Amino acid sequence: MNLDVLAGAGLVLVGGILQGLFPVPMKFVRRWNYENIWLVFALTGLVVFPWLLTAITVPHLGEVYRLTSTHSMIAIAGFGVCWGVGATLTGLGLSMLGIGLGFAIILGLSASVGSLVPLLVLSPEKAGTSQGHLYFLGTAVMLVGIGIASHAGSLRDKVRKPSGNDRGVTVKGSFLAGLVVAIVAGLLSSMLNFSYAFGTEALVRARQLGVSSAWMANVVAAPATSGGFVANFLYCAYLLRKNSTLKSFSVPELRVNWLYGAAMGAFWFGGLAVYGLGIYRMGDFGTVVGWPLLMGSIIVTSNVAGFLTGEWAATGARVRAYLGAGMAIILLALWILALAQKA
Repeated sequence: MNLDVLAGAGLVLVGGILQGLFPVPMKFVRRWNYENIWLVFALTGLVVFPWLLTAITVPHLGEVYRLTSTHSMIAIAGFGVCWGVGATLTGLGLSMLGIGLGFAIILGLSASVGSLVPLLVLSPEKAGTSQGHLYFLGTAVMLVGIGIASHAGSLRDKVRKPSGNDRGVTVKGSFLAGLVVAIVAGLLSSMLNFSYAFGTEALVRARQLGVSSAWMANVVAAPATSGGFVANFLYCAYLLRKNSTLKSFSVPELRVNWLYGAAMGAFWFGGLAVYGLGIYRMGDFGTVVGWPLLMGSIIVTSNVAGFLTGEWAATGARVRAYLGAGMAIILLALWILALAQKA
């Protein structure tokens, strides 16, 4: 294995760590509601940073979009809006379930659906091949892992007593409600992959205009995440009006919360950008190793962060054993889905 592959793998790991840490700043926010911090994150992570990086790294950007058909651009942005609904629910799910368990469920479902649906829609003839069988197997294993991890979460909430002085942004609701939110979030979060699958024309135009392969995906990422911002903005605006929390943005002693929201955006999109560079350096290994390495590092990082911030405090060995088994099976499922890409 050459140095480029090792360097690429290192970048992918860094990308996963950044994405796994992106919700952590929410735990330090004071006197802001979910809609306040999530709107700042969405603005920076889904609009400001993506377009800034795209403008810097993609020459002839306007020409790329001018040559791309309206149908392709609508598909990219439209799936981005659907993904944005999933992103909004992701924030709620992470607040209700905790970042470790929430990420495992959401990413697991997103990875499975994001792989299986494009296969069935774009290449249905492959469903009966070894590749299709691996996709089905990976999805089935993923559901088993999610079920076990979810059981751990249910047991945790039965023994954990809420503290009256908990910090951070939390959303009230039962474990079952949080699980439903996370499942729907996972299903809709796969739509970002659809933006790439149905937006290949923009990638072709970028290649024709000499855009580097390392940064080419940005021509899809920026409009897709901007579409996602629309969904996030509408929901946050509704909550700001409903809860009368717009005034919280202007409280002087709470200005540090803006930095927490911007940090969330930097972690999230920074992780995505570093991941793209990593798989570019890895070459052919990127499609097989890079993707499960990213998902795995996000899940591991978020669970470590969850433990360190007390999400599993006061739970016994039995509950943690269920969680560990669920995470291990989810990681196995990610590897099976990655093998399917190469089959």
